[in-house]
Amino acid sequence: MKHHLFISLMLAVTFQLQAQKEQALNEVAVVASRTVNTTDGYVSSLQGADITKGKPVVDVLGMLPGISREGGGFKINGLAVSEIYIDGNKLSDKSELDNIPGEMIDKIQVRYLAGSNQSSAHSGGTIMITLRRPPEGGYYGSVNVDAGWHRTCNFANGGVGGMFNYRYKGFSLYDNIRFSADKYRETSTQEVFIGNGYLFSDEESRWNGLDFRNRLSVSSQFSTGATLGGGYYVGTNRLNQKSVTVGEKNVRSSVENRDNAIAQEATVKFTMPLNGNGASMELAADYFNRHNTGKSSYCIDGGNVASNKEKTNLDLWKFSVGFTYPHSRKFTWQFGASAQYIYSHYDPIEHADNDRFHTTGIPANTNGFTPIIYASTKGMVWKLRYNIGLNWQLNRIGYHDLDMDKKSHNTQWALNPTIQVMMPFGYRRQHALMLNYRRTMGDIPYTAISPIVSWTDACNYSVGNPELKAQTGDILMAGLSLFMNRLNITMLYAHSHDRIHWQTLQDAHNPEVFYTKPVNINGQGMWGLGVEWIGTPVKWWRFKLSGRIEITPEDITLSGVHYGKTRFREYFYINNNVTFPGGWGGMLNANLEPTYRNYDRTYHAVYNIGGRIYKTFMAECLQVGIDFTAFGNRRKLDRRQGENTISYKYTTPVQYVGLSVVWNFSGGKKVEVDIVEGIQGYRETKDNR
Repeated sequence: MKHHLFISLMLAVTFQLQAQKEQALNEVAVVASRTVNTTDGYVSSLQGADITKGKPVVDVLGMLPGISREGGGFKINGLAVSEIYIDGNKLSDKSELDNIPGEMIDKIQVRYLAGSNQSSAHSGGTIMITLRRPPEGGYYGSVNVDAGWHRTCNFANGGVGGMFNYRYKGFSLYDNIRFSADKYRETSTQEVFIGNGYLFSDEESRWNGLDFRNRLSVSSQFSTGATLGGGYYVGTNRLNQKSVTVGEKNVRSSVENRDNAIAQEATVKFTMPLNGNGASMELAADYFNRHNTGKSSYCIDGGNVASNKEKTNLDLWKFSVGFTYPHSRKFTWQFGASAQYIYSHYDPIEHADNDRFHTTGIPANTNGFTPIIYASTKGMVWKLRYNIGLNWQLNRIGYHDLDMDKKSHNTQWALNPTIQVMMPFGYRRQHALMLNYRRTMGDIPYTAISPIVSWTDACNYSVGNPELKAQTGDILMAGLSLFMNRLNITMLYAHSHDRIHWQTLQDAHNPEVFYTKPVNINGQGMWGLGVEWIGTPVKWWRFKLSGRIEITPEDITLSGVHYGKTRFREYFYINNNVTFPGGWGGMLNANLEPTYRNYDRTYHAVYNIGGRIYKTFMAECLQVGIDFTAFGNRRKLDRRQGENTISYKYTTPVQYVGLSVVWNFSGGKKVEVDIVEGIQGYRETKDNR
């Protein structure tokens, strides 16, 4: 029964192929003009497209071929998106997408896998969004205000933001700003089986926070064709979180965290043409800093029994140089190098614990060095388009326990090839075959190395592992695109080495308390098959129906238990976009993820149904939208530790209604805008609970 939905999807697609062939040629021409297959993915031209109306960029992406929204992020053909760019500006905060109306999109380029010029840590693809030229004037932008109602905490979320593009002669300016105030309430239950008995607990968590971020970019183009630009990003976050657990005999335990963080990034980039044939050089330097102060308090029946106050400071520096040499229209060389250095310091200012709540009182430094050298060539032979490259990357990790004056180091290096091939075929090249291969070496898992104890509630915490290695892997992706990406079939094989798995362990002093710790496990292979059908039954309705299955053979022993079964993981989505006369339109989306198992964990089925209704006024300059989540089921997670079983179930209602108002404006001369990009990123390695 569990595979019937996937089989039904395949049959439905098959039965509709003939109907697709019988569609009018003028409709096919429209589709063809919007989507063009490339060597490494595709490009969709979206100016005036219905799917961009009345919604932010973040919602437009879900309607494009191969892209899905899962777990708060994006995936391309089942792999997590590595990077997202807006006019060449790499986003460090995906909330920037909420500030940009979909109508401002010119085109979107999707790369299925990262190229050899990108870090080998990028196992997934890249989304590159180009904003349109303003229809008139030298500037354009938007201002938006939004507020939301959650069933669990009434009116809880709101914010104001906007973006602005401007250019005068060779000077350009870009700014994206957002301020928000949020609060949230979440409920859950936990059932623990230990020996022959059960322990039950109810949990309530509350969050409230203030967020501010702003990205400013300026650049100037000279008469020689050279461009010099700089960018600055600042983001602040103040978050208060309190979790109260009522356990056996009505014992109340609580964990309260107060966190203040500020992140800043400064980027300088210089590009210069080297000749009149398209050869160019690019130099870039980037500095990123994140400073965090936190305070945690732990109580039992109202009495404070433990506390911790800490400071964490993170610095990242990156320098890069790249060259492009077109040999001919069908052959281009690219080569370059980069180096990134990271330094992190953890300082426990105050530290007090007990047998029930133990915390981290060890000051520590973490450092890492990652140099990269790459070379690639792209071109075309007959109809076959190719992009072949190779990069050499080294990861050096250092950890220093300042309390015990104990140091540890780990060095990894690898040669990582990238092969991307695409061949169009059929009438007007409406179809395409593609093949992608990439060897990866994951980011240094800085955030999972330091043995900092992080409590999620009174019964669960996580801790780092200084002996952790970066994960490596091989990815092979094959695809068939038919009828200008209206029907897409993708096959995927991925094999990982030294995979990072968050293993569940039992606390030695408190049997009712469990924790997760990242460990490297044996290599694992995964097979995937995805089918996607994009249709337009009538002019006002466009849908995307997709299904994906992942097959993972297991062969590993954890905590004395051997896992040797073949696991199946399935995803099903349907996205609908409708447009009506008078400026009305909307979306209705649904997704289903059936129950699946992974080693010592069981993830029970989840589903969600939600959408958006909008109305435009004043020649689409003013937009009023209502977002909603009508139905859904949150996650239930089972974990095994030896003979013990821990069941954690989120019981928070999913119902949500949000109201947004957007004002779009433009004026001046017709221009393009150059944006300075950040050249590095920072991501946390954490448990996926």
